[in-house]
Parts: sequence; structure tokens; C-alpha cells
Amino acid sequence: MLPVCLFALAAASDGGAPRAEVDERPRIASLAVGLGGSFLHGDNAAGYAGSLAERVVLDLATGDLVSFTLEFDHARHALTDSGAYFPEVPVPAGALSGFRDYYALDAGFRLAVPVGTRDPTRVRALPFLRLGVALAATSTLLDAPSLDGRVALRSNTAWPAPSVGAGVEVRIRRWISLLPHMKTQVQVFEDTAESVGGPTRVAAEWRFQPALDVSIHF
Repeated sequence: MLPVCLFALAAASDGGAPRAEVDERPRIASLAVGLGGSFLHGDNAAGYAGSLAERVVLDLATGDLVSFTLEFDHARHALTDSGAYFPEVPVPAGALSGFRDYYALDAGFRLAVPVGTRDPTRVRALPFLRLGVALAATSTLLDAPSLDGRVALRSNTAWPAPSVGAGVEVRIRRWISLLPHMKTQVQVFEDTAESVGGPTRVAAEWRFQPALDVSIHF
């Protein structure tokens, strides 16, 4: 009888001890903002310098490790080498001046890989892979010489751009994460020349986007 009484007293004592409150509710949605780089390659994009990119991300969780994300980013690239527009003719690098704005609305799915502990009280690092398709729009404004002085040349494009990304989600708390990552987009489009009478052809342009996002979970 005595062991039973001792066991009952111990159980009662444990029940009265304070316990740490841990919020284990599953996240439903997240909103993230971030900054990163935007670097271009291919066709006449080689004449543009790298740029700072601003990002906003809406994340809708479809599971603990899978989510649908809608990402919007913008970057402005300054033209630094006019020779990219005249690959067969030697021209001064500063013959043209101007910039190109990129706007991308990218929808896709992110799949994380469970690594290490699942303890919600500890920081977790979850590598992830993301696949998506973006609507990438560009707005180019160039200032070119002419017989009548300088003339402004503008062109606008909007084409689909498949994307692939990889990174790590660092879950600091249930409500906040850091996401360092790298994303690549490729845009295949009909290249309409900025110069009058220039050739029109199919071209491909790559964007490489390292970034860091801060995500708040709801």
C-alpha cells in the first residue's frame, strides 16, 4: 500500500510543477520581405550591371514542409556596356546610356527537407527546393546618339520565365524564419530591337538572384 501512496504523491507533485508554454499551432500563411541581388546573363543583358532587388513573398502552407508561394520582385539595371547591343561592331562602352527595369510575379511550390530535431523550442534549419513559373516584365529606356542629337529609345516586354531555387529556412520561432536562398529564372522571348530597323529574333536571358528573406508566420 505504501508504494502506491508514494507513487500517487509523486504524480500529484509533477502535475503541479510549472511547464514551459510552447506554441505548436500549425502555420497557415506567411508574409516575407527581402533584399538580394539581380545579375543578368545572355543576349544584350550582358551589357547591364548587377542590381539590388526588392522582394515581397506570400506563403500559403499546404503542410509542415510544403507551401505555395507567390513572389514579387523588382530590380533596376544600369547599362554599362553598349557593345552588348552591337556584338559585331566595335563601339564605345558609353555610346548608349540607360537602364532596364525588371518586374517578376513568380508562383510556385517550395518543398523543405526535414533535418535534425523537430523540437519546436529549438532553432531548425530546413533545406528546401522551389520550382515556379514567373511572368517577367521588362521596361528598357536607352539614350542613343542621332543626327538630331540624343534620342530616347523605349521597349517593353512581358514573357513567362520558369524558375528554380534552393536555400535554407531557419525557423527561429514558430512565428519567424530567415530564408537565405538562390533563385534562377530563364526568360525566352522574341527580341525586338531597340534600334529602328534592327533584327528581331528569339533570345534567352538568365537572372541569378541571391537573397535573404525575413518571414513572419500566421
